Amino acid sequence: MQTLEAVNAIVNTIKNNIEKIGRQLRIIEVCGTHTVSIYRNGFHTLFKGYIDFISGPGCPVCVTHEGYIDNLIELAKMNYTIYTFGDLLKVPGKNMSLAEAKAEGAKIKIMYSPVDTVENISADEEAIIAAVGFETTVPVFALSLEKVLEKDLKNVKFACELKTIDQPLKVLLKDHIKVDGLILPGHVATILGVDGFKFVEEFKLPSVISGFEKYDILFSLLSLTQSILNNDFTVKNEYKRVVKKEGNTVAKRYIERFFERTDAYFRGLGLIEGGGLRLKSEYSAFSVQLKYEYESLSNSACRCTDVLTGKLKPFECPLFEKVCTPQTPKGACMVSQEGSCNAYFRYGKWK
Repeated sequence: MQTLEAVNAIVNTIKNNIEKIGRQLRIIEVCGTHTVSIYRNGFHTLFKGYIDFISGPGCPVCVTHEGYIDNLIELAKMNYTIYTFGDLLKVPGKNMSLAEAKAEGAKIKIMYSPVDTVENISADEEAIIAAVGFETTVPVFALSLEKVLEKDLKNVKFACELKTIDQPLKVLLKDHIKVDGLILPGHVATILGVDGFKFVEEFKLPSVISGFEKYDILFSLLSLTQSILNNDFTVKNEYKRVVKKEGNTVAKRYIERFFERTDAYFRGLGLIEGGGLRLKSEYSAFSVQLKYEYESLSNSACRCTDVLTGKLKPFECPLFEKVCTPQTPKGACMVSQEGSCNAYFRYGKWK
């Protein structure tokens, strides 16, 4: 526990560092959980005029394309049972969400653990597991497939919309956004390790892997401003109690055993080469082949794509707070509790 005096000293040091730099900093927090922590703890107001916090593409629900939702709904209409995490239910498809399809009778069930779901799927149902997420959740789906193989289940398939974090960050930093530094996602780094983010150094940008508590954020900002001041582009690791240099080697072996790179669509960034993961060819019998065009998203008034690439703040979207709320979301950034629009709505003093 930090004393108030110690906290004030850290805050003042951060501000002094920025004053020495001589301008307001643009810092991107890649992970949606960091966005929530920043706004819940008031860092956006504490450092107003010093730091402009930019939300990144690290919320898996937020970057999911409506075409994936449409595919799941169509499969549910074909008498498949769709198992999905709850935060995907309200993501708008072209015509409806999974929640609306469920209300109309589609067999859509919420899962809390894919492994437990596999254990409990009945032999007389054709089940599809919606596999969504970054490297943090991929090992869980690998374990689920291992369980399917052990039980010799022929009635379980995976609809993979899994993402990798490195490729979208490379595209974002190269073509879409100008920032002074990055707060890197602690959850993904737990799997990939510090080594998994060394590529950021190629962009000559200071960065720090951060935990999610308020003191994690504070110490990460201290580290980041010192790195910016010193032109130090080495990836720093504030989350040492969890993140190791090499990451979780067991989890990475599971990922490598069952999955391989593929191209993937990211909301706001388009189709990214090597940005996703699919089941390896030897496990293709357990994979659902998804078919959809990456056309423009149906709700043109929703500015979620611009929010994800730092082009505007959530409150600058014409739908924000007026018709788009967590109860009636019009875009994926408002659906997920890790979405930047959702975080702004709940915690941001944006006016």
